[in-house]
Amino acid sequence: MTLRDLQYRARRVALVTVLVALVLTLLYLMTGLVNQLQNEPRNAVDGIGADTWVVADGVSGPFTSVSVLPASLGASIGESAHPIVVSRGSLTTDGAEATEIVLVGHRPGELGQPHVVAGAGVAAADEVVVDRSLGLDVGDEVTVGPETFTVVGETADSTVLAGQALVFVDLASAQQLAFQSVDVVSGFVIDGSDPGDVDGATMLTGEQVADDALGPIESAVSSIDLIRILLWCVAAIVMGAVIYLTALERERDFAVLKAVGASGRSLGAGLAMQAVVVALIAAAIGAVAAKLIEPVFPLPVRIPGSALVIVPAVAVIVGLASAMIGVRKVNRTDPAEAFG
Repeated sequence: MTLRDLQYRARRVALVTVLVALVLTLLYLMTGLVNQLQNEPRNAVDGIGADTWVVADGVSGPFTSVSVLPASLGASIGESAHPIVVSRGSLTTDGAEATEIVLVGHRPGELGQPHVVAGAGVAAADEVVVDRSLGLDVGDEVTVGPETFTVVGETADSTVLAGQALVFVDLASAQQLAFQSVDVVSGFVIDGSDPGDVDGATMLTGEQVADDALGPIESAVSSIDLIRILLWCVAAIVMGAVIYLTALERERDFAVLKAVGASGRSLGAGLAMQAVVVALIAAAIGAVAAKLIEPVFPLPVRIPGSALVIVPAVAVIVGLASAMIGVRKVNRTDPAEAFG
């Protein structure tokens, strides 16, 4: 009987399913956006590969603050310390607007060089490795500040601060671009444990560096979480309103069925089943639509596999909860109305 009712009200069910699917599509995308924003700094820090970062005292992290240390401080830390430069900058290509980037300088072949997914790592002063999110190819010419570089390699997932790409050059080039001097660096990276106290410097773990890089966008993540809650409320209202209207339209039918022996529980279960069917179909449509939109979304989005299970499950729960008003209406229907 539930399936027959769905067929009888096919247009309404289809419209509701599409509306809920649109809401769930946004939920999938918002979930993917939050996932990307939270994992982005950790992926970038892991790509550099340092366990410990040495920065100037009073600096919260290399990606959110300006750190300046003498290059000679590396001798005091030990042979495990590798100098690094982290600086904000802009990158331009022929005929394109400048793109804000994070410039990272390292010694070729040493700690700080990222994992390259295409091409090769930096080996000379005029070479650069860029994140593939910039849309550049190996062999392209780019300008960083006043200097021109040739793209020799590409990285993946090397972005911070909601999509700002990390661009890697050799240490001396980065020192000249950031400080106009080879006597200073932003800090040092160490593959191993904390080397101990160093005058004028602070030791940060890779996790602390990633958490600090996430700090400037935490309010944006919280705002997106609030939007997700509101979207769930919209989905519940849409499904609840339709189920309640169905219960009103079928009130006399329910009275007749009760009069011939049908229980209110079984009739209410039929309404609840309609909500479950709508929720599951909408979740499937929303998942497909989100995957299609994901590559062209203005901000980086990475929908986790867990969302493909959690969102349908929550949609079913929300659908059942929203159907309770209609179920209550069924239970309150008097069988005597069938003879009115």
